[in-house]
Amino acid sequence: MRRAGSARERVAGEVASGSADLGLVDGITAPSDPLRLPDVGPLSGFGVAEEELMVVLPAGHPLSHRHGLALTDLTDALWLRAPVAVPVERLRELAGGGGFRAALRYDGEDLHTVLNLAAAGNGLVLLPASVTAGVTRGVPLTAPRVVHRVEVLYAEPAGQAAALAAQLRQPPSSTPPGTSARGS
Repeated sequence: MRRAGSARERVAGEVASGSADLGLVDGITAPSDPLRLPDVGPLSGFGVAEEELMVVLPAGHPLSHRHGLALTDLTDALWLRAPVAVPVERLRELAGGGGFRAALRYDGEDLHTVLNLAAAGNGLVLLPASVTAGVTRGVPLTAPRVVHRVEVLYAEPAGQAAALAAQLRQPPSSTPPGTSARGS
C-alpha cells in the first residue's frame, strides 16, 4: 500500500494525459466512498477492493485484547512512519487534531519489516487487514469508520479503456479465456 500523495497524483496524471490507459490507486476513505483524486483532468474510476484497517500492536500492548479501537484513543501513541502504511498526517486528519508522533521512520517498502518493527514495539502502524492476517496482532479500527480502498482509474472519454474497465467490473466467468461458453 503506497501512501505518497505524489504517487496517486502521478498515476492520475498519467491516465488523464493518455500516457496510461488505466491506473490503480489506493487510499483511505469512508466505506463505499470514492477516493479523493487530484484535479488533473476528466477521470472516471471504480472500486475493485475495500477492506477494514487494523492497528498493529506489539504483543502485550495494553490495548491488544480489545475488539476494536478508536483512533482518538491512540493520539498519544508513537507511530511508525513508513511509505507502505497510512501516513501520520492522514491519521491526524482522520482524528481531527494533533498528536500521532512518529517514533521511527522506515523508508523501505517491505511490509514484513514494517510488521516486525511494530511487533517489536517500535511504533504502531495502520494497515489493511489482509496484510496483518496471521502475522501479528492487529485490532480493527472502529472509529472513524474508514477502509482501505483500491480503485481503477480511466480517462473520459475513454474508448477502449472504458470498455476494458467495464469488463473488469463483470464477475469472473467460469469459461476459460479463448473458449466458447457453448462448448465445442
